[in-house]
Amino acid sequence: MELLIINSVIVGILIFLFVSFIFIIALIRSDNSIMDIAYGLAFLFSIGSATILSKENNSISLIIIGCIALWSLRLSFRIFRKNHGKPEDFRYATWRTNWSERGRWYFLLRSYLQIYLLQGSIIFLVALPAIIALAAPTAASSSLLWLGISVFAIGLAYETIADWQLDRFIARKQAGTESAEIMTKGLFAYSRRPNYFGETLIWWGMAIMVLPLPYGWLALISPLVITFIVTKITGPMLEQAFLKKYPEAYGTYMKTVNYLIPRLPRK
Repeated sequence: MELLIINSVIVGILIFLFVSFIFIIALIRSDNSIMDIAYGLAFLFSIGSATILSKENNSISLIIIGCIALWSLRLSFRIFRKNHGKPEDFRYATWRTNWSERGRWYFLLRSYLQIYLLQGSIIFLVALPAIIALAAPTAASSSLLWLGISVFAIGLAYETIADWQLDRFIARKQAGTESAEIMTKGLFAYSRRPNYFGETLIWWGMAIMVLPLPYGWLALISPLVITFIVTKITGPMLEQAFLKKYPEAYGTYMKTVNYLIPRLPRK
């Protein structure tokens, strides 16, 4: 338990330092959407640094850091490529306008607390499988380890394919070669948020890997937090935006296709 607490403190401090550094960069660039790019890298920096600082690294901790590296680098590169050369994301731009009306210091404090420290807290909770793995005295059960790796691999592949299909659809719309208003093909024919479904599998997989370890049950907080966020916060926000922009097309899409878990479309 002592080692788990020490590692938790170390990772917490590293996350705090990282998001604070990103906050300073965002101030210089006047662009809070840089946090979207840094989100995945925050995991890699904090867990990677904690792994280096750890005196003993077992096989499960190295596997977890490898999984996080694959996930975070892919995610951050995709968002960087997507946002490069574009103005601040509309969500952050709206907050900037609204919060700035109450003064410069209010904007700075609200931005730091809501965008950076809040996400830092979420990152800490989601990173629990890695923190628990770092404190493990022995390797995890081989059966659950391989099950977790399989779930992680399926989730990463599913999310990657969904993002690739969506990016190609957006590129065709921008080029004027796509007539459809919304993406309803490929994996999007079976759920409205296949990339979110893949994301939940990624963290369920890592939680399964460390479940047999001491205090491994705490790792279940990680996928539960991610599942809650994508089903109750970010997902509904996007749903409302699409429904407002494409009321008929997206309304029909919502009635016939599941939100998260893939299944055949309803007639």
